Amino acid sequence: MHVVRRVLHVLITTAGLVSLTALAPAPASTRITDYAILAEQVTDVAAFVAVHQGLAADALSRDPAVVAAWWQALPERDRLRMPGQMPDVIGNLAGVDYASRDRANRSELASQIAALDELSAHHPLGGVIAERLAALRAIESALGAGGVPRFLLELTTDSPPLAAISIGSLDTARLITFAVPGMGTYTTDMQLWTRAAKNIYDAQTAAGASGHAVVAWVGYRTPPVGIEATRDAYADRGAQLLARDIIALHASRGEGAQPQVNVVAHSYGATTAAKALRADLGVRSFVMLGSAGVDPSIRTATDLKAQFVFSGEAVHDLQARWGRVDRADPGDPSFGALTLPVDGDTDDGLLAVTGHAPIVHSPWNDDPASAAWTKYSDADVRTRLYDNHMVSFGYLDAGTQSLAAVGHATTPPTLRAHHASGSTLTKSFS
Repeated sequence: MHVVRRVLHVLITTAGLVSLTALAPAPASTRITDYAILAEQVTDVAAFVAVHQGLAADALSRDPAVVAAWWQALPERDRLRMPGQMPDVIGNLAGVDYASRDRANRSELASQIAALDELSAHHPLGGVIAERLAALRAIESALGAGGVPRFLLELTTDSPPLAAISIGSLDTARLITFAVPGMGTYTTDMQLWTRAAKNIYDAQTAAGASGHAVVAWVGYRTPPVGIEATRDAYADRGAQLLARDIIALHASRGEGAQPQVNVVAHSYGATTAAKALRADLGVRSFVMLGSAGVDPSIRTATDLKAQFVFSGEAVHDLQARWGRVDRADPGDPSFGALTLPVDGDTDDGLLAVTGHAPIVHSPWNDDPASAAWTKYSDADVRTRLYDNHMVSFGYLDAGTQSLAAVGHATTPPTLRAHHASGSTLTKSFS
């Protein structure tokens, strides 16, 4: 019952904030999201530690290395106990191993869904509460696919929540890629963004990768579609959170073998990730797709702390350039990024990207009987829209030159179990 009360408290608080912010613009100092870093929420560390058996002040450090040292020094019985007893604490604790965070976050996910289901039995849900439940359901569904194991790395109490799901284990993978979304992608879209991450995983497998993992990282509040995507407030906060999560990945390994790390970012996600990569986070390949531009202070690719920097933009992508009104274009030859091919290759049978979307296709929205299409009552309209959908392709859709190129650009030759001989992409990125 305490879980129900805690969830309802968060929802009531969130609903109040939303109703207030609807009346006037938020001040410039307002954080885009409040719940991704536990240390920002706890005002009295001593009191918080006192009511959470096994915690210490080091657990609330902003430095993931300090958290990791505390966690790894705990007796095994405590590391097994705490994810179940305090899932809301352990689930997002940067520095804790990811299997433990997954256990905590899955427990928290189930509790929050149960609490909202109980609430909906007595009161119709609407507004931010309904949106939160929809996001939680989408996260639950994204975790449910078979095949490669999936892990819930993060789950916050924002509305909608922030979340991150990995395809493959971050505790053991030798190659890890963070997929960072752009404007208008929220956890209500978690199934589709996790599909994009799985497509990257499959493209890396096709390029010869093994022992790898890809993170569908909706770990920051993306801007809504529109004018906010030309501003940097969301990117400033997102860069802080992305950097923290990459640092936490390395910290969680302790003295163990470190993975190679990539970042693949779409649209405004490239703006966000570029801000993070002004610092050296140990990133091998940074791939920008349909970039909304990078901060003007980043003058060339050498200002980004990544071994390889790629930029790809479809000839029919008209939205990306709109985001670069006041930002630098990483696709400009003077910037110095490597060009990622995205406009199709008939010799290799690879499709061209047709617009700005990161991903268009999934089993659900490719099914003409799904609600994505049956919601249109006019049969002619429905057929026209569906036919157009089936010939449209995003940067991370299966079968595109873009996705294949991402797979090769983010798979180091030293980690390839085999090479696709004869492929022009293999020759370009080996």
